[in-house]
Amino acid sequence: MGLFADGFKELKKAGEPLYKTPKSIQQTIEIMKVAENGIFEVARNRFSKCYRFQDINYTTTNETEQIDIFERYCKFLNSLDVSFKITINNRNKDMEQVRDYVFLQKKDDGYNGLRKIYNDIMEQKIHEGRQGIEQERYLTITIERKNFEEAKAQFATIEASVHKAFGELGAEIVPLSGNERIKVLYDYYHLGDENSFDFDIRDAKKVGADFRNDLCNGMIQFYPDYFKDEKKFCRALFIKKYPSSLSDRFLNEITSLPVHSIASIDVVPIPKDMTTKILQKKYLGIESDIIKQQRVRNRNNDFSSEISYNKRIEKKEIEEIMDDVRENDQCLYYVSVTVILMADTKEELDSMTETVETIGKRNSVTIEEHYLKQRESLNTALPIGVRQVETMRTMLTQSLAVLMPFNVQELNDKQGCYYGINQVSKNINIGNRKKLINGNGFVFGVPGSGKSFFCKMEMGNVFLSGNDEIIVIDPMNEYFDIARLTAERW
Repeated sequence: MGLFADGFKELKKAGEPLYKTPKSIQQTIEIMKVAENGIFEVARNRFSKCYRFQDINYTTTNETEQIDIFERYCKFLNSLDVSFKITINNRNKDMEQVRDYVFLQKKDDGYNGLRKIYNDIMEQKIHEGRQGIEQERYLTITIERKNFEEAKAQFATIEASVHKAFGELGAEIVPLSGNERIKVLYDYYHLGDENSFDFDIRDAKKVGADFRNDLCNGMIQFYPDYFKDEKKFCRALFIKKYPSSLSDRFLNEITSLPVHSIASIDVVPIPKDMTTKILQKKYLGIESDIIKQQRVRNRNNDFSSEISYNKRIEKKEIEEIMDDVRENDQCLYYVSVTVILMADTKEELDSMTETVETIGKRNSVTIEEHYLKQRESLNTALPIGVRQVETMRTMLTQSLAVLMPFNVQELNDKQGCYYGINQVSKNINIGNRKKLINGNGFVFGVPGSGKSFFCKMEMGNVFLSGNDEIIVIDPMNEYFDIARLTAERW
C-alpha cells in the first residue's frame, strides 16, 4: 500500500497544533471556539460535530446476520465523503445511577428483609461485571467551511444520511450539544471526579468565561512514551503494521478489556476520481517496468516470457484493487488507529500496555507507543475532531469495516427486572417489559434448566418493586409458597 504515497500526501497530512509549545495547560486543548449546538471550531475554518451512537448486537449474532450488518456498515462508510473518526470510550460508570435502576426501594410493608437480600445479590453481580466501566461510542465529523452558519447547514445535510444509515443498522444516533461534548472531555480530564462538572456555555458567554479553565485539569506532564496528570498515568499507542487479513473481533478484544481507555479510528476518504487516476497511473508504471525488463532480457539473448515474481505480485495487487473499486463499490481511505490507556500507577500502565501489545501479536498486528507524540496523539484520540499524527495507511472499504465498532447491546432499563448476566460484557441485564410495545413473554427450556426458578425470581421482583397483580395458574402446585406470600400481602 506504500505504492500510493506520492499521490495522497495532502490528504494524509496531519493538522498543526494550535500551540506548538504550550505555555499553559489550557493551550494543550485543541479547540478554538464552542457553540451551544455542539459545533466546535478546531482550527481556522475547520469545524467538527460529535454524535453518540448506540451499540448493537454483533458479536452474539449468527454468521448470516453478521454479514448483513457488515454490508450495511460498508454502505455507511461509503456514504461519508468527509473526514471522520469513530471513538470507543471506556469511561467510569455512574454506579449510583446503576444502583438506583437496579435496587429495590424500601417500603413500609414488612418485606424490606427480602428486598435487602435481593439488593445484596445485585450488588454482588455488579462487582462481578466490568468494575464500573461502561462504553460510549462517538462519531465525530470534521468539515471545512468559512463560518459557523455554513458549517451548521453542511452538518444538517450530512446528518440526514447518517441517521438513515444508522437506522438501517438498528443503532440509535443522537447529536451532542456543546455542553454534552464538553462533559465528555471533562470526564476524561477529571477521571474519578466526573460528578463535579458544572459548566454551561450560555452562562459562560454572559460573563466572558473561558471554557478551557473549567475543562482542563491542574497539571499535566508529557514524557517520550507516556504522560500523567494529578490522578492518572496515560500512554498513547498506535497500530503500526497490519496483517494481510484481520479478524472483525480484533478491535473488540482491545476495547473489551476492563480498563479505562479511548480507542479512535481516524478516517480520511480519498475521492474516487483521484483513486482511479492514481491506480491507472501506477498500473501503467508497472506495465512499463515489465516491458523494460523484457527488453533487457532480450538484449541478453533471454527470450523467456516470464516476468519477475515481484512485478507479478505488484500487477496482481493493483488489478485486484482496481476491480474492487470499479465493480464492488469499494472506496479508498486513509486510516489510523490510536489507543489511549489510563491507569493509577506507572506499573499498572506498563502491564496494560503489554496486554494490548500481546493482543496485537496474537492477531499479527504491530502496536507501538507514539514516541515523542503523546500530546498530539491524545488530541487525536479525543472526540474533538482534530488529527495531529500521520501514522496512516490506505484501506479499502471492507478492510476498514473489519475494524468493527459494534459489540453487544446492554440492557439497562430503569425500574426493570434482573434478567441475568450479559455473557459478552459481563454486566447485569435489567429490562422493563412495560416499555415494549407488547410486554408479553414466554419461558422455554429443557427440564431442569431453571424455568420455574426464573419465573419465581421475576414474580418476586414484581411483587417487591410495585403494585402489579400476580395471577398464577398452577396445576402442579409449584408456586404455592410465593402465592401464599402474595395472598398475605393483599
